[in-house]
Amino acid sequence: MVTAVGFGDRKGKGNGGVERVCCELVRGDVNGGDRERMEAGDDWQLTERIRASARSGKGDPFAAAVRATRMAMIITDPRRLDNPIIYANDAFLRLTGYTRLEVTGRNCRFLQGPETDLDTVARIRAAIRSEQDVSAELVNYRKDGSTFHNALFISPVHDEDGTLLFFFASQLDVSERHALAAERDRTRTALDANALLLGEIGRRAGNDLQMISAMLTLQSSNSRDPAVRAALAEAIGRVEALGALYRQPVPADESEGHDLADLVREIAVTRVEASGRDDIALAFDLAPYRIRPRAAGPLALVVNEAVSNAIRHAFPSRAGTLTLRVVREGEDLIVTVEDDGVGLSTTADGSFGTTLTDVLSRQVGGTSRVRPRDPAGTAVEFRFPAEPIRA
Repeated sequence: MVTAVGFGDRKGKGNGGVERVCCELVRGDVNGGDRERMEAGDDWQLTERIRASARSGKGDPFAAAVRATRMAMIITDPRRLDNPIIYANDAFLRLTGYTRLEVTGRNCRFLQGPETDLDTVARIRAAIRSEQDVSAELVNYRKDGSTFHNALFISPVHDEDGTLLFFFASQLDVSERHALAAERDRTRTALDANALLLGEIGRRAGNDLQMISAMLTLQSSNSRDPAVRAALAEAIGRVEALGALYRQPVPADESEGHDLADLVREIAVTRVEASGRDDIALAFDLAPYRIRPRAAGPLALVVNEAVSNAIRHAFPSRAGTLTLRVVREGEDLIVTVEDDGVGLSTTADGSFGTTLTDVLSRQVGGTSRVRPRDPAGTAVEFRFPAEPIRA
Protein backbone atom coordinates (compact mmCIF):
# COMPACT_ATOMS: atom_id res chain seq x y z
CA MET A 1 0.00 0.00 0.00
CA VAL A 2 1.26 3.47 -0.75
CA THR A 3 0.46 5.95 1.94
CA ALA A 4 0.92 9.62 2.03
CA VAL A 5 2.99 11.52 4.33
CA GLY A 6 2.18 14.51 6.25
CA PHE A 7 3.53 17.30 8.26
CA GLY A 8 2.06 19.95 10.40
CA ASP A 9 1.96 21.91 13.59
CA ARG A 10 -1.43 22.98 14.79
CA LYS A 11 0.04 26.07 16.41
CA GLY A 12 2.23 26.94 13.46
CA LYS A 13 5.23 26.05 15.63
CA GLY A 14 7.54 23.08 15.68
CA ASN A 15 8.14 21.31 12.36
CA GLY A 16 8.63 24.78 10.85
CA GLY A 17 4.91 25.54 10.68
CA VAL A 18 4.26 22.45 8.58
CA GLU A 19 0.54 22.37 9.29
CA ARG A 20 0.30 25.83 7.83
CA VAL A 21 2.11 24.53 4.73
CA CYS A 22 -0.31 21.59 4.46
CA CYS A 23 -3.25 23.91 4.81
CA GLU A 24 -1.72 26.17 2.19
CA LEU A 25 -1.43 23.15 -0.14
CA VAL A 26 -5.01 22.05 0.47
CA ARG A 27 -6.43 25.55 0.23
CA GLY A 28 -4.45 26.06 -2.96
CA ASP A 29 -5.90 22.83 -4.24
CA VAL A 30 -9.54 23.66 -3.71
CA ASN A 31 -9.41 27.45 -3.41
CA GLY A 32 -11.52 27.33 -0.26
CA GLY A 33 -14.24 25.22 -1.89
CA ASP A 34 -15.45 21.71 -1.34
CA ARG A 35 -12.65 19.27 -2.24
CA GLU A 36 -15.20 16.62 -3.28
CA ARG A 37 -16.55 18.94 -6.04
CA MET A 38 -13.12 19.72 -7.53
CA GLU A 39 -12.88 18.91 -11.25
CA ALA A 40 -9.79 17.80 -13.19
CA GLY A 41 -10.02 20.99 -15.24
CA ASP A 42 -9.21 23.02 -12.11
CA ASP A 43 -5.55 21.89 -12.29
CA TRP A 44 -4.58 24.88 -14.41
CA GLN A 45 -6.05 27.17 -11.75
CA LEU A 46 -3.72 25.63 -9.18
CA THR A 47 -0.76 26.33 -11.45
CA GLU A 48 -1.89 29.89 -11.95
CA ARG A 49 -2.26 30.36 -8.19
CA ILE A 50 1.30 29.10 -7.65
CA ARG A 51 2.60 31.54 -10.22
CA ALA A 52 0.52 34.38 -8.75
CA SER A 53 1.82 33.60 -5.26
CA ALA A 54 5.38 33.64 -6.54
CA ARG A 55 4.85 36.97 -8.31
CA SER A 56 3.12 38.59 -5.35
CA GLY A 57 5.45 37.16 -2.73
CA LYS A 58 2.42 35.74 -0.94
CA GLY A 59 1.82 32.13 -0.01
CA ASP A 60 4.27 29.66 1.45
CA PRO A 61 7.23 29.03 -0.91
CA PHE A 62 7.65 25.46 0.42
CA ALA A 63 4.05 24.69 -0.46
CA ALA A 64 4.64 26.04 -3.95
CA ALA A 65 7.78 23.88 -4.23
CA VAL A 66 5.86 20.73 -3.26
CA ARG A 67 3.24 21.52 -5.88
CA ALA A 68 5.79 22.17 -8.62
CA THR A 69 8.39 19.45 -7.90
CA ARG A 70 8.84 16.59 -10.36
CA MET A 71 8.89 14.14 -7.44
CA ALA A 72 5.48 12.54 -6.91
CA MET A 73 4.19 13.52 -3.47
CA ILE A 74 0.98 13.10 -1.49
CA ILE A 75 -0.33 14.03 1.96
CA THR A 76 -2.78 11.91 3.94
CA ASP A 77 -4.77 12.72 7.04
CA PRO A 78 -4.71 9.89 9.62
CA ARG A 79 -7.28 11.77 11.72
CA ARG A 80 -9.90 11.00 9.10
CA LEU A 81 -11.44 7.60 8.44
CA ASP A 82 -9.11 5.29 6.49
CA ASN A 83 -6.25 7.84 6.35
CA PRO A 84 -7.33 9.38 2.99
CA ILE A 85 -5.29 11.47 0.57
CA ILE A 86 -5.90 15.16 1.14
CA TYR A 87 -3.33 16.41 -1.35
CA ALA A 88 -1.60 15.00 -4.44
CA ASN A 89 0.77 17.06 -6.53
CA ASP A 90 0.81 17.08 -10.33
CA ALA A 91 3.80 14.70 -10.47
CA PHE A 92 1.80 12.05 -8.59
CA LEU A 93 -1.12 12.47 -10.98
CA ARG A 94 1.20 12.10 -13.99
CA LEU A 95 2.80 9.01 -12.46
CA THR A 96 -0.47 7.22 -11.72
CA GLY A 97 -2.68 8.53 -14.52
CA TYR A 98 -5.47 9.58 -12.14
CA THR A 99 -7.04 13.03 -11.79
CA ARG A 100 -6.94 14.93 -8.56
CA LEU A 101 -10.66 14.37 -8.08
CA GLU A 102 -10.17 10.59 -8.45
CA VAL A 103 -7.48 10.32 -5.75
CA THR A 104 -8.56 12.90 -3.19
CA GLY A 105 -10.40 11.34 -0.25
CA ARG A 106 -9.21 7.78 -1.01
CA ASN A 107 -6.75 5.55 0.79
CA CYS A 108 -3.69 4.77 -1.31
CA ARG A 109 -4.43 1.06 -1.45
CA PHE A 110 -6.17 1.66 -4.78
CA LEU A 111 -2.67 1.58 -6.30
CA GLN A 112 -2.21 -2.04 -5.28
CA GLY A 113 -2.83 -5.03 -7.55
CA PRO A 114 -2.10 -8.73 -8.07
CA GLU A 115 1.68 -8.28 -8.25
CA THR A 116 1.95 -6.07 -5.17
CA ASP A 117 3.93 -7.85 -2.48
CA LEU A 118 1.68 -8.33 0.56
CA ASP A 119 4.59 -8.70 2.98
CA THR A 120 5.87 -5.27 1.94
CA VAL A 121 2.36 -3.85 2.34
CA ALA A 122 2.15 -5.34 5.84
CA ARG A 123 5.50 -3.78 6.76
CA ILE A 124 4.32 -0.36 5.55
CA ARG A 125 1.07 -0.65 7.49
CA ALA A 126 2.95 -1.61 10.65
CA ALA A 127 5.18 1.46 10.30
CA ILE A 128 2.13 3.67 9.81
CA ARG A 129 0.44 2.20 12.88
CA SER A 130 3.55 2.86 14.95
CA GLU A 131 3.93 6.33 13.38
CA GLN A 132 7.45 5.55 12.09
CA ASP A 133 9.33 6.47 8.93
CA VAL A 134 9.38 3.70 6.34
CA SER A 135 10.86 3.17 2.89
CA ALA A 136 10.06 0.32 0.54
CA GLU A 137 9.80 -0.72 -3.09
CA LEU A 138 6.69 -2.36 -4.41
CA VAL A 139 4.72 -2.87 -7.59
CA ASN A 140 1.87 -0.40 -8.03
CA TYR A 141 -0.75 0.00 -10.75
CA ARG A 142 -1.67 3.03 -12.83
CA LYS A 143 -5.22 3.90 -13.82
CA ASP A 144 -4.73 2.17 -17.19
CA GLY A 145 -3.69 -1.06 -15.47
CA SER A 146 0.01 -0.80 -16.30
CA THR A 147 2.49 -1.47 -13.50
CA PHE A 148 5.44 0.48 -12.19
CA HIS A 149 8.01 -0.16 -9.47
CA ASN A 150 7.46 2.43 -6.79
CA ALA A 151 10.31 3.48 -4.49
CA LEU A 152 8.22 4.82 -1.64
CA PHE A 153 9.20 6.89 1.38
CA ILE A 154 6.66 7.69 4.11
CA SER A 155 7.17 9.97 7.07
CA PRO A 156 4.75 10.99 9.85
CA VAL A 157 4.51 14.57 11.06
CA HIS A 158 3.62 15.39 14.67
CA ASP A 159 2.87 18.66 16.38
CA GLU A 160 4.92 19.93 19.29
CA ASP A 161 2.77 17.88 21.67
CA GLY A 162 3.53 14.68 19.75
CA THR A 163 0.10 14.41 18.18
CA LEU A 164 0.10 12.81 14.74
CA LEU A 165 -1.12 15.30 12.15
CA PHE A 166 -0.30 14.02 8.69
CA PHE A 167 1.66 11.50 6.68
CA PHE A 168 3.81 12.73 3.84
CA ALA A 169 4.83 10.28 1.08
CA SER A 170 7.10 10.60 -1.94
CA GLN A 171 7.10 8.13 -4.81
CA LEU A 172 9.77 7.46 -7.41
CA ASP A 173 9.29 5.29 -10.50
CA VAL A 174 12.28 2.90 -10.55
CA SER A 175 10.85 0.58 -13.20
CA GLU A 176 13.80 1.14 -15.53
CA ARG A 177 16.25 -0.06 -12.89
CA HIS A 178 14.18 -3.20 -12.35
CA ALA A 179 13.97 -3.74 -16.11
CA LEU A 180 17.74 -3.49 -16.41
CA ALA A 181 18.18 -5.91 -13.50
CA ALA A 182 15.75 -8.35 -15.11
CA GLU A 183 17.59 -8.10 -18.43
CA ARG A 184 20.90 -8.66 -16.64
CA ASP A 185 19.47 -11.77 -14.97
CA ARG A 186 18.16 -13.07 -18.29
CA THR A 187 21.55 -12.48 -19.88
CA ARG A 188 23.32 -14.23 -17.02
CA THR A 189 20.95 -17.18 -17.30
CA ALA A 190 21.56 -17.40 -21.05
CA LEU A 191 25.32 -17.22 -20.52
CA ASP A 192 25.17 -19.93 -17.87
CA ALA A 193 23.16 -22.15 -20.22
CA ASN A 194 25.63 -21.42 -23.01
CA ALA A 195 28.56 -22.29 -20.74
CA LEU A 196 26.92 -25.61 -19.83
CA LEU A 197 26.36 -26.38 -23.50
CA LEU A 198 29.92 -25.48 -24.45
CA GLY A 199 31.22 -27.50 -21.52
CA GLU A 200 29.31 -30.54 -22.73
CA ILE A 201 30.57 -30.01 -26.29
CA GLY A 202 34.09 -29.66 -24.92
CA ARG A 203 33.83 -32.87 -22.94
CA ARG A 204 32.55 -34.74 -25.97
CA ALA A 205 35.29 -33.30 -28.18
CA GLY A 206 37.88 -34.27 -25.55
CA ASN A 207 36.50 -37.79 -25.43
CA ASP A 208 36.62 -38.02 -29.24
CA LEU A 209 40.26 -36.89 -29.25
CA GLN A 210 41.12 -39.45 -26.59
CA MET A 211 39.50 -42.14 -28.73
CA ILE A 212 41.51 -41.03 -31.77
CA SER A 213 44.69 -41.03 -29.71
CA ALA A 214 43.92 -44.52 -28.41
CA MET A 215 43.32 -45.83 -31.95
CA LEU A 216 46.59 -44.29 -33.16
CA THR A 217 48.41 -45.81 -30.20
CA LEU A 218 46.94 -49.21 -30.97
CA GLN A 219 47.90 -48.87 -34.62
CA SER A 220 51.43 -47.89 -33.63
CA SER A 221 51.83 -50.88 -31.35
CA ASN A 222 50.78 -53.22 -34.16
CA SER A 223 53.26 -51.78 -36.64
CA ARG A 224 56.77 -53.19 -37.07
CA ASP A 225 57.97 -50.31 -39.22
CA PRO A 226 59.98 -47.79 -37.14
CA ALA A 227 59.14 -44.99 -39.55
CA VAL A 228 55.42 -45.68 -39.24
CA ARG A 229 55.66 -45.88 -35.47
CA ALA A 230 57.53 -42.55 -35.37
CA ALA A 231 54.95 -40.87 -37.61
CA LEU A 232 52.09 -42.20 -35.52
CA ALA A 233 53.81 -40.99 -32.33
CA GLU A 234 53.98 -37.49 -33.80
CA ALA A 235 50.31 -37.66 -34.73
CA ILE A 236 49.40 -38.84 -31.23
CA GLY A 237 51.31 -35.91 -29.77
CA ARG A 238 49.39 -33.43 -31.91
CA VAL A 239 46.05 -34.96 -30.98
CA GLU A 240 46.96 -34.80 -27.28
CA ALA A 241 48.04 -31.16 -27.65
CA LEU A 242 44.58 -30.32 -28.98
CA GLY A 243 43.09 -32.40 -26.17
CA ALA A 244 44.79 -30.10 -23.67
CA LEU A 245 42.39 -27.36 -24.79
CA TYR A 246 39.45 -29.41 -23.54
CA ARG A 247 41.05 -30.34 -20.26
CA GLN A 248 40.86 -26.64 -19.37
CA PRO A 249 37.52 -24.99 -18.58
CA VAL A 250 35.77 -24.31 -21.88
CA PRO A 251 35.37 -20.51 -22.39
CA ALA A 252 31.75 -19.33 -22.64
CA ASP A 253 32.74 -16.88 -25.40
CA GLU A 254 35.68 -15.17 -27.09
CA SER A 255 36.01 -12.68 -24.22
CA GLU A 256 37.03 -15.38 -21.72
CA GLY A 257 39.64 -17.38 -23.59
CA HIS A 258 42.32 -19.83 -22.45
CA ASP A 259 45.22 -19.16 -20.10
CA LEU A 260 48.27 -19.60 -22.35
CA ALA A 261 50.56 -20.23 -19.37
CA ASP A 262 48.44 -23.17 -18.19
CA LEU A 263 48.19 -24.50 -21.73
CA VAL A 264 51.97 -24.42 -22.28
CA ARG A 265 52.64 -26.09 -18.93
CA GLU A 266 50.16 -28.90 -19.56
CA ILE A 267 51.49 -29.63 -23.06
CA ALA A 268 55.10 -29.79 -21.86
CA VAL A 269 54.30 -32.05 -18.90
CA THR A 270 52.17 -34.35 -21.08
CA ARG A 271 54.81 -34.68 -23.81
CA VAL A 272 57.65 -35.45 -21.37
CA GLU A 273 55.52 -38.03 -19.53
CA ALA A 274 54.51 -39.63 -22.83
CA SER A 275 58.17 -39.92 -23.87
CA GLY A 276 58.97 -42.06 -20.85
CA ARG A 277 62.05 -39.90 -20.21
CA ASP A 278 62.41 -39.35 -16.47
CA ASP A 279 65.81 -37.69 -17.04
CA ILE A 280 64.33 -34.60 -18.70
CA ALA A 281 63.52 -31.81 -16.26
CA LEU A 282 61.10 -28.99 -16.92
CA ALA A 283 61.47 -25.34 -15.93
CA PHE A 284 58.84 -22.65 -16.44
CA ASP A 285 58.84 -18.89 -16.65
CA LEU A 286 55.24 -18.29 -17.69
CA ALA A 287 53.47 -14.94 -17.47
CA PRO A 288 49.69 -15.42 -17.35
CA TYR A 289 48.04 -14.31 -20.56
CA ARG A 290 44.52 -15.15 -21.73
CA ILE A 291 44.17 -15.83 -25.45
CA ARG A 292 41.14 -16.15 -27.67
CA PRO A 293 39.85 -19.68 -28.35
CA ARG A 294 40.54 -19.29 -32.08
CA ALA A 295 44.25 -18.73 -31.31
CA ALA A 296 44.53 -21.46 -28.68
CA GLY A 297 44.57 -24.39 -31.12
CA PRO A 298 47.41 -23.11 -33.35
CA LEU A 299 49.50 -22.06 -30.32
CA ALA A 300 48.97 -25.42 -28.63
CA LEU A 301 50.21 -27.22 -31.76
CA VAL A 302 53.31 -25.07 -32.30
CA VAL A 303 54.34 -25.50 -28.66
CA ASN A 304 53.76 -29.25 -28.99
CA GLU A 305 56.00 -29.40 -32.10
CA ALA A 306 58.81 -27.50 -30.36
CA VAL A 307 58.67 -29.62 -27.19
CA SER A 308 58.42 -32.92 -29.11
CA ASN A 309 61.33 -31.95 -31.36
CA ALA A 310 63.49 -31.06 -28.35
CA ILE A 311 62.71 -34.36 -26.62
CA ARG A 312 63.64 -36.33 -29.74
CA HIS A 313 66.74 -34.44 -30.84
CA ALA A 314 68.23 -32.41 -27.97
CA PHE A 315 68.80 -35.23 -25.50
CA PRO A 316 69.60 -38.36 -27.51
CA SER A 317 71.66 -40.03 -24.79
CA ARG A 318 71.82 -37.75 -21.78
CA ALA A 319 69.72 -35.87 -19.27
CA GLY A 320 68.76 -32.26 -19.73
CA THR A 321 66.34 -29.47 -19.00
CA LEU A 322 63.59 -27.94 -21.08
CA THR A 323 62.72 -24.35 -20.20
CA LEU A 324 59.47 -22.83 -21.41
CA ARG A 325 58.78 -19.11 -21.26
CA VAL A 326 55.81 -16.85 -21.99
CA VAL A 327 56.63 -13.14 -21.84
CA ARG A 328 55.09 -9.90 -23.06
CA GLU A 329 57.59 -7.69 -24.87
CA GLY A 330 56.15 -4.39 -26.05
CA GLU A 331 53.33 -5.17 -28.45
CA ASP A 332 54.42 -8.79 -28.89
CA LEU A 333 53.80 -12.00 -27.03
CA ILE A 334 56.80 -14.35 -27.07
CA VAL A 335 56.68 -18.09 -26.40
CA THR A 336 60.07 -19.78 -26.13
CA VAL A 337 61.05 -23.45 -25.82
CA GLU A 338 64.72 -23.80 -24.79
CA ASP A 339 66.86 -26.85 -24.23
CA ASP A 340 70.40 -27.30 -22.90
CA GLY A 341 71.00 -30.27 -25.15
CA VAL A 342 73.45 -31.07 -27.93
CA GLY A 343 72.94 -27.87 -29.85
CA LEU A 344 71.24 -26.64 -32.98
CA SER A 345 69.89 -29.50 -35.08
CA THR A 346 68.89 -29.36 -38.72
CA THR A 347 67.42 -32.84 -38.82
CA ALA A 348 63.89 -31.45 -38.82
CA ASP A 349 64.46 -28.87 -41.57
CA GLY A 350 61.91 -29.33 -44.36
CA SER A 351 59.92 -31.83 -42.30
CA PHE A 352 56.15 -31.85 -41.94
CA GLY A 353 56.54 -30.56 -38.38
CA THR A 354 58.53 -27.54 -39.55
CA THR A 355 56.01 -26.78 -42.29
CA LEU A 356 53.13 -27.17 -39.85
CA THR A 357 54.79 -24.81 -37.36
CA ASP A 358 55.30 -22.13 -40.01
CA VAL A 359 51.73 -22.38 -41.27
CA LEU A 360 50.20 -22.26 -37.78
CA SER A 361 52.40 -19.35 -36.71
CA ARG A 362 51.29 -17.32 -39.73
CA GLN A 363 47.68 -18.26 -39.02
CA VAL A 364 47.76 -16.15 -35.83
CA GLY A 365 49.93 -13.44 -37.38
CA GLY A 366 53.21 -14.64 -35.87
CA THR A 367 56.67 -15.80 -36.81
CA SER A 368 59.00 -18.51 -35.58
CA ARG A 369 62.77 -18.84 -35.52
CA VAL A 370 65.38 -21.25 -34.22
CA ARG A 371 68.58 -19.94 -32.67
CA PRO A 372 71.50 -21.37 -30.70
CA ARG A 373 71.29 -20.98 -26.96
CA ASP A 374 74.25 -19.76 -24.92
CA PRO A 375 76.21 -21.65 -23.64
CA ALA A 376 74.65 -24.75 -25.16
CA GLY A 377 71.44 -25.95 -26.62
CA THR A 378 68.72 -24.55 -28.84
CA ALA A 379 65.93 -22.01 -28.44
CA VAL A 380 62.78 -22.03 -30.55
CA GLU A 381 61.02 -18.69 -30.37
CA PHE A 382 57.47 -17.88 -31.45
CA ARG A 383 56.54 -14.20 -31.64
CA PHE A 384 52.92 -13.05 -32.02
CA PRO A 385 51.15 -9.67 -31.90
CA ALA A 386 49.66 -9.70 -28.42
CA GLU A 387 46.48 -7.67 -28.77
CA PRO A 388 44.79 -9.49 -31.68
CA ILE A 389 44.90 -12.80 -29.81
CA ARG A 390 44.21 -11.46 -26.32
CA ALA A 391 40.89 -12.49 -24.77
